[in-house]
Amino acid sequence: MSESLPRKPGHRIEWIVWGALLATVLAIATAFIRTRLQDSGLQKPLDVIGEVPNFTLTNQFGEAMSRTNLHGKVWIADVIFTRCPISCEKMTQRMKALQKEIPMHSPVRFVSITADPEYDAPPVLKKYAEERGLPQDRWHFLTGLKPDVYALSVGGMKFAVLDNEDQTIPNNFFVHSTQFALVDKRGKIRGYFEGTDEEERKQLGLAVKKLVREK
Repeated sequence: MSESLPRKPGHRIEWIVWGALLATVLAIATAFIRTRLQDSGLQKPLDVIGEVPNFTLTNQFGEAMSRTNLHGKVWIADVIFTRCPISCEKMTQRMKALQKEIPMHSPVRFVSITADPEYDAPPVLKKYAEERGLPQDRWHFLTGLKPDVYALSVGGMKFAVLDNEDQTIPNNFFVHSTQFALVDKRGKIRGYFEGTDEEERKQLGLAVKKLVREK
């Protein structure tokens, strides 16, 4: 009666190694396919279309904020003001929804620049954020001297901000851009997305994920 030969330990180790390699290859392939699918959903290129200038403003905690504080982070910026009765509220809620979709550990920040710096002092901005339950650990509300604020928002970010001559709506003091600007880790502006449109918000979410993966 023949006896079966015992398995050599080396063969078992080889199978374990090959199995681990196969699992790694499959994980890499899955990640690549997922990335390609996400990128294919983008409807616009993310070319460099500008650069954020150096700035020094103040956030809602009274802390100085500059471009250096955001270096190495992807960030989304908009222009609002706390007394804005309609469009700003929509934009803030869109931004809030967007930040909920982005993991806390992700290198992404949110920046809202006031169009009304003479009224929107840091305590006013802080109260605005608190009343809406906004995550102030990664969302900066910026104010400062009006020339400095407008040098960033209008001159640098290319947002439109004008005094509103039509005062039929109470507290509607400014006509301003309702777009979100997307900035990469090097401070380059990579796109603008309409802040009051849900489909554009989804596109912005895909664009953020793409820029986070960039080195």
